Formats: sequence, structure tokens, C-alpha cells
Amino acid sequence: MKKLVYILLSAICSYNAFADSAESTPLNTQKESAPIVTAVAPAYPNAGTIGRYNYAQNPYGWMMSGGGTLILTESQIAQQNWAEKLFAGGTYNVYAGATYNQWDGTYASSGKSYGANIFGQTGQLGGFSIGGVFSAMNPIGQLNNGINPTTYYNRYSSGYIPTFTSYTLPEAFLEYQYGNIVNVDLGYVAFDNSPWLAGNAYTNMLTVPTTYQGIGVNVYAGSGWLLSALAFNGAQFGAQQGFTGNTNYSWLSMNPGYNNNSNGTVSVGANYASTDNNYNLRMWGYQFDNYGTLLYGDTGLTIPVNKSLSFNLSAQFASDQQWFQANNAMSQSSNAQYAGNIQSYAAGIKAGMTYGLFSLNASANTMWGPSGSSSGGALVSPYTQSLQVDPMYSEAWSYNQVTTGQAGNMYKLAGQFALGGWGQNLIFQPNYIYVANNNVTSNGLQEMDLVLNYPIPQVRGLYIFGVYAQQWYAQNAIGVTNNNYQPIEIQSGVYYTW
Repeated sequence: MKKLVYILLSAICSYNAFADSAESTPLNTQKESAPIVTAVAPAYPNAGTIGRYNYAQNPYGWMMSGGGTLILTESQIAQQNWAEKLFAGGTYNVYAGATYNQWDGTYASSGKSYGANIFGQTGQLGGFSIGGVFSAMNPIGQLNNGINPTTYYNRYSSGYIPTFTSYTLPEAFLEYQYGNIVNVDLGYVAFDNSPWLAGNAYTNMLTVPTTYQGIGVNVYAGSGWLLSALAFNGAQFGAQQGFTGNTNYSWLSMNPGYNNNSNGTVSVGANYASTDNNYNLRMWGYQFDNYGTLLYGDTGLTIPVNKSLSFNLSAQFASDQQWFQANNAMSQSSNAQYAGNIQSYAAGIKAGMTYGLFSLNASANTMWGPSGSSSGGALVSPYTQSLQVDPMYSEAWSYNQVTTGQAGNMYKLAGQFALGGWGQNLIFQPNYIYVANNNVTSNGLQEMDLVLNYPIPQVRGLYIFGVYAQQWYAQNAIGVTNNNYQPIEIQSGVYYTW
């Protein structure tokens, strides 16, 4: 299933015993409605993650909205009573729309979804606030039967792109902030700054994709460092109801006496960005119950030449091991492809250039492991598998090494440009991907993707998304489904945010 197109924006603020006054000023990136507060940009980009008006749990805070967020000065807040602080100082967004999806090359619809999500969060009282998301997908049963024929219903009953009626509570949380230093979210929450956990908003999905039952802590430690820790014991996937121990490997067949659930995950991470945002570094570690230990890091360098032209270079590395677990879902799987101990490695490089609103990047990734390891050395990722949202540079819209459980090499040429006079809001992203591995089916696979994102400035809050993905299997490929050597995938959506 599907993929992250836009990375959700997170704003930030500051903490450091040596921090200057600018670094500790909240970054005002939200839509304005009176009164307008002018904010000084923090010295470090990462000094904005924590702030009264950042609403980190809001899936739609990064999108243009037809409404607005009230932003008050400290003196105005001081004059409010407790009820005004809670109910006049918060925010909300309504996100509604419809999606169309088609894949597998049959040129038949694989599901149409419609519905709405409502996010709301109170203002702060002593640093505490509460918030949540209510989601209603495909609420009219008779209409569902008409737009999603029964011949496709069972086949495409995905929780991420549902064809069934569902009412869920993806988020319900208590949040605490200590100045611009500490942010804690407890309850049904999202972890959108964690590279190997799926997030709560992707432009190809109307649902809230993945949220977790747990706690997340972010601390701005000053000098550009944001430190994070999280723990959870359950997840909810799209329109599926309830937070459970299920993962995206719930389809994995198991030996008798074993299961593919997970009792919990703990993770810690550190993110650094320089004052000019030209250098960044991320380091994360994950302990997935029943799915191994994943260590990941990436770094990037931007070299500006002038105001229009810059070059970039990035690198990443991952190690996935069966530490602290004698057995797990992979080692005890009855599926021959996945059976084996978790022991895999991955590395990637990316280089490119940006000129104005045009960018071009070339990347390469490799995954490997010893003979007999699970999936021949492909990484195991229980909360991004099947979604194509992991951070590997060369992943395609349709083909993904983690999703397919196939180690080997991938190469990608990715472009991004704005369409002439329409301005930078209308963004096209053409990509070409080539796969080289030892798999008799996917070795030599080529894929071309074309992604469109258009937040329409003339109708603030209206957003159009579309993607067309075409694959070409090598003519000597073995085991191609129904001899379909040119499968396609089409997704589109029209959304409005208020």
C-alpha cells in the first residue's frame, strides 16, 4: 500500500542554559487571525519543535487551511481566566475529501474512499492541554455499495484506504509543555519525527494512517539538538478500530505456538541541524518486541552557491539484529522467504542539486545479510512495511525492499519542479527507479512514478493530489502474476482543510 509524499512539517522553540533570547522565542508558522504576533526566527531550526502554537499532534497543521489559529501575546494570555485559556486558546482543523485508488494492472478501481477527520486541541493551563482526532470514513453504507462493487470489496478492504464504514478515535492525548524545552504527549498519539514509524498524515490517504498507544517525549537540549524518546504497546492502522499488538506483518504465517504480534516498542533518537540548516544529522534506535533491534542514522550536507543554486550530499546506514530475543516473528515464521534470524544491514547515498524551484537527485541503496538470514538480509520494519514510507533514499512508489522482503540494490533518479506561472504550489515529482537483486521476479525491474501535489492558493484549504506509477518487469522474469509485465498504480485525492 501506499507512500509518504509530503514530510510533515514540525515547528520548534528553544532551550539551553546558554541560549539567547531569539533562540527561546516561539516560531510563528501557523495561519494568522487577529491579533498578529511577530516572532523572531530561532538561532537553530530545531529550536522550534516545542511551542505553544505548534500543535505537534495535529495531522493537518502543515497544510494551508481555510480557517485560522488564534495566536495571543503573553500579556493577553495572562489576562485570561482558566476557561478562556483552555477553550479560547486552542485550535481545530476539519479535514474532508475523497480518494480514488487503482493498482495491479487490471485497470479496475481498487477502492474509493470519502469521509472527514476532526482534530481539536485546547489551550494550555499550567502547561497542560488535551486533544484528539475523530475520524468518520465512508459513513453512507448504501453509497459504499454503489461506488465499491462487491467484487472488489473483500479484495481491497484495507484499513488505510477503506471501502467500508468506520468511526474511530485515532488520537486522544494529554500534552504537557515546559516552556520551549520539554513536550510530553500521553495516550493515543503520533510519532511523526521518528523515521521508522509510520505517521498520522499522508497525502494519498484520507484516513489517519497510524497512531500509537503510548508516550512520546521531546526535549530541546540547545545548540541545535532535539532529543526524543518514545514507548508504546499498541497501534491503530487507518480505519481499523482499536489499538492492538498487530503490526504490518499480521499476514505472516507462523509455526505452531508462535504469533506475529508485538507487545511493545521503545525508541530513542537525536536530531541535529546547524544554524543555517545546511548540515543535519539523525540517530535513532528501536527495540521492537518480536521484531528485533533496528539502529539507524543519516546525515546531509547542503552547499549553497548563490540564492538560487545549491548542491547536496547525504548518506544513511542501518543495522537490524536479533538482539535480546532468542526467537521472534521472523525466526519462527513458516513462510520460507521470511524464516530466519534477523540480521541485515543497509546503506545509501544521495547527491543532487537545486536551482530555484527545480531539483534533481540521484541515489543508490543496498541491503544485505548473511546466508540464511530473514529475507536474505532485507530490513524488518513492523510499522512501515507495506506503506512505502521508510526513509531509504531510493524507494519507489510501488516497489520497496522492506515491503517485498527482498535484499539487493536500488537506484533512483528523482526530480521536482513547479509548473511555469502556476507558482511553487503546483509541484510535480517525476522519478525513475531500477532494481538489481538476486530475486528471479524483481531483478531488472524498472519503475516510473509521477506525483502531483497542488495546494490551491486561490481556494485556501483545497488540496489536489495524484500519482501514476508504471512498472516494467524484465522479459526473463519468473513468476510475474498473470504474466502482467507492466503493472500500474493510480491514486488521487481531493481534500479540503478548514
